[in-house]
Amino acid sequence: MRRCVRLIIAALAGAVLLGGCAAPTATLDLISVARKGIAIARTDAQTRRVDAASRMASQVAALDAAFDADVRLAEAGSLTDDEGESVELTAEWVISARKGYSAARASLEERIRSVSDAHMAAIDNLDACDEALAMASQMIVANWNVSQHIKQYILEIQEIKTDE
Repeated sequence: MRRCVRLIIAALAGAVLLGGCAAPTATLDLISVARKGIAIARTDAQTRRVDAASRMASQVAALDAAFDADVRLAEAGSLTDDEGESVELTAEWVISARKGYSAARASLEERIRSVSDAHMAAIDNLDACDEALAMASQMIVANWNVSQHIKQYILEIQEIKTDE
Protein backbone atom coordinates (compact mmCIF):
# COMPACT_ATOMS: atom_id res chain seq x y z
CA MET A 1 0.00 0.00 0.00
CA ARG A 2 2.76 2.45 0.92
CA ARG A 3 4.58 1.62 -2.30
CA CYS A 4 1.38 2.38 -4.27
CA VAL A 5 0.98 5.72 -2.46
CA ARG A 6 4.63 6.57 -3.21
CA LEU A 7 4.10 5.76 -6.90
CA ILE A 8 0.98 7.90 -6.98
CA ILE A 9 2.84 10.75 -5.28
CA ALA A 10 5.73 10.41 -7.73
CA ALA A 11 3.30 10.37 -10.68
CA LEU A 12 1.47 13.41 -9.37
CA ALA A 13 4.74 15.24 -8.75
CA GLY A 14 5.78 14.43 -12.30
CA ALA A 15 2.49 15.74 -13.62
CA VAL A 16 2.96 18.96 -11.65
CA LEU A 17 6.50 19.35 -12.94
CA LEU A 18 5.48 18.64 -16.52
CA GLY A 19 2.43 20.89 -16.29
CA GLY A 20 4.38 23.71 -14.72
CA CYS A 21 3.79 25.27 -11.34
CA ALA A 22 4.24 28.91 -12.21
CA ALA A 23 1.22 30.99 -13.10
CA PRO A 24 0.87 31.06 -16.92
CA THR A 25 0.71 34.87 -17.02
CA ALA A 26 3.01 35.38 -20.01
CA THR A 27 1.16 32.81 -22.12
CA LEU A 28 -2.22 34.26 -21.19
CA ASP A 29 -0.95 37.77 -21.98
CA LEU A 30 0.23 36.56 -25.39
CA ILE A 31 -3.17 34.99 -26.07
CA SER A 32 -4.86 38.23 -24.98
CA VAL A 33 -2.73 40.25 -27.41
CA ALA A 34 -3.49 37.77 -30.22
CA ARG A 35 -7.23 38.06 -29.50
CA LYS A 36 -6.99 41.87 -29.60
CA GLY A 37 -5.23 41.55 -32.97
CA ILE A 38 -8.06 39.37 -34.22
CA ALA A 39 -10.60 41.98 -33.05
CA ILE A 40 -8.68 44.68 -34.95
CA ALA A 41 -8.55 42.47 -38.06
CA ARG A 42 -12.31 41.87 -37.77
CA THR A 43 -12.97 45.64 -37.54
CA ASP A 44 -10.67 46.28 -40.53
CA ALA A 45 -12.44 43.59 -42.56
CA GLN A 46 -15.80 45.15 -41.72
CA THR A 47 -14.54 48.58 -42.77
CA ARG A 48 -13.22 47.19 -46.07
CA ARG A 49 -16.56 45.46 -46.71
CA VAL A 50 -18.52 48.66 -46.06
CA ASP A 51 -16.15 50.63 -48.33
CA ALA A 52 -16.41 48.03 -51.11
CA ALA A 53 -20.20 47.91 -50.80
CA SER A 54 -20.34 51.70 -50.99
CA ARG A 55 -18.10 51.77 -54.10
CA MET A 56 -20.17 49.08 -55.78
CA ALA A 57 -23.45 50.81 -54.90
CA SER A 58 -22.01 53.95 -56.50
CA GLN A 59 -21.15 51.93 -59.60
CA VAL A 60 -24.70 50.56 -59.78
CA ALA A 61 -26.12 54.08 -59.37
CA ALA A 62 -23.75 55.38 -62.07
CA LEU A 63 -24.83 52.59 -64.40
CA ASP A 64 -28.50 53.40 -63.79
CA ALA A 65 -27.81 57.11 -64.35
CA ALA A 66 -25.95 56.32 -67.60
CA PHE A 67 -28.91 54.31 -68.90
CA ASP A 68 -31.31 57.11 -67.99
CA ALA A 69 -29.03 59.69 -69.66
CA ASP A 70 -28.75 57.58 -72.83
CA VAL A 71 -32.54 57.29 -73.04
CA ARG A 72 -32.93 61.05 -72.59
CA LEU A 73 -30.24 61.76 -75.19
CA ALA A 74 -31.85 59.32 -77.62
CA GLU A 75 -35.24 60.96 -77.03
CA ALA A 76 -33.75 64.38 -77.71
CA GLY A 77 -32.01 63.11 -80.84
CA SER A 78 -28.57 63.86 -79.35
CA LEU A 79 -27.34 60.24 -79.06
CA THR A 80 -25.16 58.97 -81.90
CA ASP A 81 -23.98 55.51 -82.84
CA ASP A 82 -20.40 54.39 -83.63
CA GLU A 83 -20.65 55.91 -87.09
CA GLY A 84 -21.77 59.28 -85.76
CA GLU A 85 -25.35 58.98 -86.92
CA SER A 86 -28.22 60.02 -84.70
CA VAL A 87 -29.93 57.17 -82.83
CA GLU A 88 -33.71 57.11 -82.78
CA LEU A 89 -35.51 56.26 -79.59
CA THR A 90 -37.43 53.15 -80.57
CA ALA A 91 -38.79 50.24 -78.59
CA GLU A 92 -36.07 48.03 -80.13
CA TRP A 93 -33.34 50.46 -79.03
CA VAL A 94 -34.72 50.63 -75.46
CA ILE A 95 -34.96 46.82 -75.26
CA SER A 96 -31.43 46.39 -76.63
CA ALA A 97 -29.99 49.05 -74.31
CA ARG A 98 -31.84 47.59 -71.32
CA LYS A 99 -30.34 44.16 -72.03
CA GLY A 100 -26.84 45.63 -72.16
CA TYR A 101 -27.29 47.60 -68.97
CA SER A 102 -28.93 44.60 -67.30
CA ALA A 103 -25.90 42.44 -68.11
CA ALA A 104 -23.57 45.08 -66.65
CA ARG A 105 -25.76 45.40 -63.58
CA ALA A 106 -25.87 41.60 -63.12
CA SER A 107 -22.07 41.55 -63.28
CA LEU A 108 -21.85 44.23 -60.57
CA GLU A 109 -24.36 42.38 -58.39
CA GLU A 110 -22.29 39.19 -58.76
CA ARG A 111 -19.20 41.12 -57.64
CA ILE A 112 -21.15 42.44 -54.66
CA ARG A 113 -22.17 38.87 -53.69
CA SER A 114 -18.59 37.68 -54.17
CA VAL A 115 -17.21 40.44 -51.93
CA SER A 116 -19.87 39.69 -49.32
CA ASP A 117 -19.11 35.95 -49.41
CA ALA A 118 -15.36 36.60 -49.09
CA HIS A 119 -16.03 38.94 -46.17
CA MET A 120 -18.18 36.36 -44.39
CA ALA A 121 -15.50 33.69 -44.91
CA ALA A 122 -12.84 36.02 -43.48
CA ILE A 123 -15.02 36.85 -40.46
CA ASP A 124 -15.78 33.14 -39.91
CA ASN A 125 -12.04 32.39 -39.99
CA LEU A 126 -11.28 35.20 -37.55
CA ASP A 127 -14.07 34.01 -35.26
CA ALA A 128 -12.69 30.45 -35.36
CA CYS A 129 -9.21 31.73 -34.47
CA ASP A 130 -10.59 33.80 -31.62
CA GLU A 131 -12.59 30.84 -30.33
CA ALA A 132 -9.51 28.58 -30.48
CA LEU A 133 -7.47 31.15 -28.54
CA ALA A 134 -10.24 31.49 -25.95
CA MET A 135 -10.31 27.71 -25.54
CA ALA A 136 -6.49 27.61 -25.24
CA SER A 137 -6.67 30.27 -22.55
CA GLN A 138 -9.31 28.29 -20.65
CA MET A 139 -7.24 25.11 -20.96
CA ILE A 140 -4.12 26.85 -19.65
CA VAL A 141 -6.02 28.23 -16.65
CA ALA A 142 -7.66 24.85 -16.00
CA ASN A 143 -4.29 23.07 -16.26
CA TRP A 144 -2.71 25.55 -13.89
CA ASN A 145 -5.60 25.16 -11.42
CA VAL A 146 -5.29 21.37 -11.56
CA SER A 147 -1.53 21.60 -11.01
CA GLN A 148 -2.13 23.84 -7.99
CA HIS A 149 -4.61 21.33 -6.54
CA ILE A 150 -2.15 18.51 -7.14
CA LYS A 151 0.63 20.51 -5.53
CA GLN A 152 -1.58 21.18 -2.51
CA TYR A 153 -2.55 17.50 -2.33
CA ILE A 154 1.10 16.42 -2.42
CA LEU A 155 1.97 18.90 0.32
CA GLU A 156 -0.88 17.55 2.46
CA ILE A 157 0.29 13.97 1.91
CA GLN A 158 3.84 14.97 2.80
CA GLU A 159 2.60 16.59 6.01
CA ILE A 160 0.68 13.42 6.90
CA LYS A 161 3.79 11.31 6.24
CA THR A 162 5.98 13.53 8.42
CA ASP A 163 3.41 13.41 11.22
CA GLU A 164 3.49 9.58 11.23
